[in-house]
Amino acid sequence: MPFRKLKKLLTLRKEETERDTYTEIEDGVFFRGHNLWLLVLSMGIACVGLNINSPAAVIGAMLISPLMGPIVGLAFGLSIHHKNLVRLSLWNWGIMVGTGLLASTVYFLISPFHSETSQLAAFKEATIFDCFLALFGGFAWFLGITKKEAIKVIAGVAVATACIPPLCTAGYGLANLNWDYFFGGLYFYLVNCVFIGIGTWILSIILGYQKYYLEKNEKLSKTTSVVISVLSILVLLPSVFFTIDKWKQENLKQRAEDYVKLIQEKNPEIAIVKHHAFEKDKKKYLDITILNDSTFIPKKELYQHDELVKDIQLIWHYSKNSTANSDIKYLQKQINDLRLQLEDKKNQNIRIKERN
Repeated sequence: MPFRKLKKLLTLRKEETERDTYTEIEDGVFFRGHNLWLLVLSMGIACVGLNINSPAAVIGAMLISPLMGPIVGLAFGLSIHHKNLVRLSLWNWGIMVGTGLLASTVYFLISPFHSETSQLAAFKEATIFDCFLALFGGFAWFLGITKKEAIKVIAGVAVATACIPPLCTAGYGLANLNWDYFFGGLYFYLVNCVFIGIGTWILSIILGYQKYYLEKNEKLSKTTSVVISVLSILVLLPSVFFTIDKWKQENLKQRAEDYVKLIQEKNPEIAIVKHHAFEKDKKKYLDITILNDSTFIPKKELYQHDELVKDIQLIWHYSKNSTANSDIKYLQKQINDLRLQLEDKKNQNIRIKERN
């Protein structure tokens, strides 16, 4: 009895007929009229958001973008062996990518701002987590399609999987001849497309849509399954390397933070203005800027915590910003004064206890 209740709880029920689901997917595949102009407008909004570093604009563009229609159509067409739907999806996917790249490239050629914002940088490298995000997004998207009222689910997936910003990032790279951004953005977009498609393909098979479209003597093609599996592995591999590289960067940043914290705890007379950890030519560096009038401690003493910096080369230099120096100097003086007051209070309390 409990097993039946659990099965009933977990069973996925279709709220639409198979024909309605197919029609909805097919309608989303086409890029003409409203869909085409929505794509151009959403690309423009996303480009502005990436250019001025506005997350709100980027999210707004993702909400109105119709980018995922051909991807879902292609995956669904492959799962039910519908060759016409596959051809339509591929053709419209090509139109979608071409239009998106053209719109974003034109914008970034016209725009007077060419700086690399943090929003742009966020869509330059896809990690393995983005692959999982797209896969789960594909599951959620297809579940949304099978519901009668799916607009909230589909909108949420569009924001979560972020298909449009990577394509805009590729357009930025093309406009500025920055190939890191161009190929990075394209790869990020490809990751989203492939794993959204795989999620759709898997769930359509689990829900049994094949039996409504395949002939009685026709079986699910093993070749299609093998091709999709190989493709997913090939697309996944670069993201693994990006993930490892990102982990190394975060690890270096954390070690630098810990080292600077230790130095300030052990040597409060050093006023550290800023620090920056980076890697260059396969070597790690920690650039530390201190206040001009700070007492500089010899490197031998600074290396007393060498476990944190055993493979990191330290670069020490003085701050050149006089305004910043005076502000930091004032704050340092305030801190030192407070420290002295606390010491005096502590000594007074000790003397009072001794008298009593």
